[in-house]
Amino acid sequence: MNLAPVTLADEHVRLEPFEVSRHGADLRAMAEGAPDLFRLWSHRGPGDWISRWLDTITGRSAAGTMLPFAVLSPDGRDYLGITSYLDPSAVNRSVEIGMTVYTPHAVGTAVNPATKRLLLAHAFGQGAVRVQFQVDDRNKRSQAAVLKLGARQEGVLRNHRILQDGFIRDTAFFSILDSEWPEAKARLDARLAGFC
Repeated sequence: MNLAPVTLADEHVRLEPFEVSRHGADLRAMAEGAPDLFRLWSHRGPGDWISRWLDTITGRSAAGTMLPFAVLSPDGRDYLGITSYLDPSAVNRSVEIGMTVYTPHAVGTAVNPATKRLLLAHAFGQGAVRVQFQVDDRNKRSQAAVLKLGARQEGVLRNHRILQDGFIRDTAFFSILDSEWPEAKARLDARLAGFC
């Protein structure tokens, strides 16, 4: 499995490699304009947490532990959010999809299923045998969205992470295996057809 920065697109969204110099201001504007979207965000803490998050994106991208994507409208003009491949492992042929957040007007549209369809297809097409999702156990909306993708919940790790605001969170783990991808892909394709 070899995941590298790539542009992925369909009729609903365009995913481009996230660059702080190009997309950072859009991410900052989204976070400042819709703080409720980030109320459970693991990077949120006191002070200028957005700059710290952008520094994390830069550092992890350079280290190869994160491949972030700007989520854009199909024509590339409108910024809709961010999502990422996290901790790709060529040895284990696995990757996590996470650090996903969308602008308020993109929530509940084809944006999330289309984004996940592109990322999942690319990961499995590159030889992944497992794609996982980690969700704050308090975030029931995101958990429902991951289940709707066709993922299976594997369990909840208690006291899994201490967030920057000091909260100790439990994390729900979900995954889709390569053997489950054809069924999950068919479900996603059927969902996306409903948006056309």
